[in-house]
Amino acid sequence: MQKMSGADLAYALLELAPLQGKRIARIRKTAGGLFLFKIGSDELLFEPGVRLHITRQALQATDAPDGFVGFLRKNLEGKTAQEIRRVEGERIVEITTRSKEKLIFELFRKGNLILVGEDGLVYACLLKDGTGGRAVARGEKYEYPKATPFVQKIPEKIGFCVQENAKGEPVSFSIDAAKGGKAFPSLCEALDYYYANQRDESNAQKAAAEKMERLRQRLSSQEEALLGIEKQRMEVKAAAAEVSRSFDRLEGLLSLVRKMKKEGKGDEEINRAIADCNASVKGAELGVET
Repeated sequence: MQKMSGADLAYALLELAPLQGKRIARIRKTAGGLFLFKIGSDELLFEPGVRLHITRQALQATDAPDGFVGFLRKNLEGKTAQEIRRVEGERIVEITTRSKEKLIFELFRKGNLILVGEDGLVYACLLKDGTGGRAVARGEKYEYPKATPFVQKIPEKIGFCVQENAKGEPVSFSIDAAKGGKAFPSLCEALDYYYANQRDESNAQKAAAEKMERLRQRLSSQEEALLGIEKQRMEVKAAAAEVSRSFDRLEGLLSLVRKMKKEGKGDEEINRAIADCNASVKGAELGVET
């Protein structure tokens, strides 16, 4: 099953903007692990690590929500979603209430759902996370993942499409109009259609999909590492070129000073000759300002 990319999330966020200023009326969770947030007259669906979008599906929630959902209800229901924003360069979306709590949706790796108080501390989280040099756990200060160099690719022409196989089954979705497929007026509608029509995967298919996702993540990490190595190489190359220029300049000055000393010139006359190079001599010493 396809997961939303950073570019997908950026366009989905544009469609979430009308939810700002609306009241969080109800929070639910389905037996399949989908979180549903009724904000105003719309319902926001979150599947950790997979997707975040408005849904028109009539999904059935569990009769007995767990303690985490109960905590979210107690602290968020009835409050106003004042701002909805995406963290730049990350697959993270935040809903900030008027009373300054933050509900944070993380879509990378396995995903996470985190409630952060006005003081910046984690009040509750779906999953504890200690990877990447940060600690996501109750009572800890919430920190974003360490930023990595990444260039987000945006298609030349935007179009919300779902690609189907010969049987008419959705196999992928895209914001790239050039890929074609079944067109939708909004990305949220395209996502709703794609995910609602996914067939249950066998254990073998799930294992293959998970393996492919791990390979994609490994490839992404290697590409990021290569970018870092290339940056270091360019910095070393620039430093080496500067050292070479400085060495050539120093060699030229030394040659000039030796020549003038052989001609019997004194320090005062030599200093006048090399003053424009920010250099001076004193006896056997040559000083150069960098």
